Amino acid sequence: MEVIRHEGPGRLGLVRLGEYSFKTPALAGVEFTLSPFNSFFHPAKPGEYDFNLAPAIPLGFYTPNEVIEKALGRLWSVNYEGFNAFYLPALRRTEYLSEFFKIIERYNFDAVYLGNSKILIREYRYFVRILRELRERFPNVMIIADLEPFFYPLAVYLGVDAFDTRSLKLYDFEGKGFTGYSPFLWKEEPNSLDFARETILLVRKALKEGKLRYLVENFFNTQYHAGILRIADMEHEDYLEKYTPIQKETVYFISDASIRRPEVRRWHERVAERFVPPRNTKLVLLFPCSAKKPYSFSRSHTLYRRAVKEALGSGVAKVHELILTSPFGVVPREWEWLAKYDIVVTGHWSEEEIRPAAELLAKTLEKYPKGIPIIAHLDEAYVEIAKLASELSGREITFTRVENGTTNRESLKSLTETLREFELEGTKEDRTYRYFEGIRKVFDFYFGPGAGEAVLPENGRVRGSKMLRLFVENQQTGTFRDGVISVTPFGMQRIYDSLKAYWVKIDFELRGDVFAIGVDEADPAIRPDDIVGIVRDGKVVGVGKAVLAGEEMVRSKKGVAVKVRKRV
Repeated sequence: MEVIRHEGPGRLGLVRLGEYSFKTPALAGVEFTLSPFNSFFHPAKPGEYDFNLAPAIPLGFYTPNEVIEKALGRLWSVNYEGFNAFYLPALRRTEYLSEFFKIIERYNFDAVYLGNSKILIREYRYFVRILRELRERFPNVMIIADLEPFFYPLAVYLGVDAFDTRSLKLYDFEGKGFTGYSPFLWKEEPNSLDFARETILLVRKALKEGKLRYLVENFFNTQYHAGILRIADMEHEDYLEKYTPIQKETVYFISDASIRRPEVRRWHERVAERFVPPRNTKLVLLFPCSAKKPYSFSRSHTLYRRAVKEALGSGVAKVHELILTSPFGVVPREWEWLAKYDIVVTGHWSEEEIRPAAELLAKTLEKYPKGIPIIAHLDEAYVEIAKLASELSGREITFTRVENGTTNRESLKSLTETLREFELEGTKEDRTYRYFEGIRKVFDFYFGPGAGEAVLPENGRVRGSKMLRLFVENQQTGTFRDGVISVTPFGMQRIYDSLKAYWVKIDFELRGDVFAIGVDEADPAIRPDDIVGIVRDGKVVGVGKAVLAGEEMVRSKKGVAVKVRKRV
């Protein structure tokens, strides 16, 4: 199986079976019959179906140890020639998983049929864990499950590629027809296969448009959906984030589950690990977010910045601004172009929103030298966040007097009066430095601290007005426009030399795209859609867009790993 596009562990894929190929997610034709002689699942004729399940022993979820061990002994004696799918029974005793994995690895199956699927959805932790272990260990193996169509979006999001539909005939037999609200509302006429096909097409469309997570959150038909997704978000958040492409479009937070999306985890990590305050900062300002993005274009932030300018004049070049928001927590002013999100604003924050925001703010404030004044112009729950962050960080925060909203005339007057107590004077060098920093910090977000300095050092140059071109010693390193960047091979070489980050190593002459089979090593920090440098013998020979996550590139043996855009 070749991966075309990711959203979380969910993926659009291309499966090639001899001369036959199809795209996933899909409905798979799986054939097996129960042999009365040995209790093995045994296909009638290999080759008649998409997937022919190898002889297997139908172990139950609660099967005792001695039976599992006896079954494993028999499975090693099976002749697997001619079969391209392996039946993996879901077992409560997970210590035996590795033995089944050894069989899958040795015989190089195209697909794994996940047994006991309908029991698994009641075992939230096991369901997520088994999908994770299969997906990460066997990136080119299809995972097939037997589930009702209303589980398809969630199952695909977590890593399932195809679904067996044989059991759906039971619903037709009972005269039940699926609806989008199943299993609570049913149609009066049988429609199981039609509904399964419609749902698969919907999942594919969502994947293509990068909206699978929205579909998952809209298909909360049972308590099992909510439980499984919550376990995935809270206990396997690194698994979801690893395969989630870099955010390009606005993320809409449509439910309580939305605030646990992988994009939120990534944002918190990058603020904590990749944001470094400008070195000339003499004053920190905390502001609330605004509905309009980027914040600078909003009425409220226009008024805030006007008040700051009135109070400090040229000293604004020594002020650094942090914006507080849910669920991203903290947005440095330089990253406001990157914070593309929308959330229902009611003024009521849950503890699940307040505590993480306060903890992130505390970590951020600790990055500034001690003794730097911190002024907060906030109201409502933002004040609670700032006070908790002050306690956690040990940094004193001065609050302006806010009445009837932060943009009220008296509130803005209080902001101006508070800031006038500080004598700050910025120079031309300060203004130039902050202009460069606004560009550098965006590169730091994508590649790590120091990337901005690599592509735009103090002796660098910026040319252009809207589309800014960045140069070092008359060689272009990249471009910048409204938070959107590109990097040249020369610029990527400088990033590689400085950070050893976002690299994919090969040992052949680069002529086209890089296929997974040709990847020797890759930076584990790489996520789908990241800009990466293709490195050969320590030299960047090309720049491209990642199709796979870094770890996935190394483990995969099929498909494109990097789509190359520029070669040396």
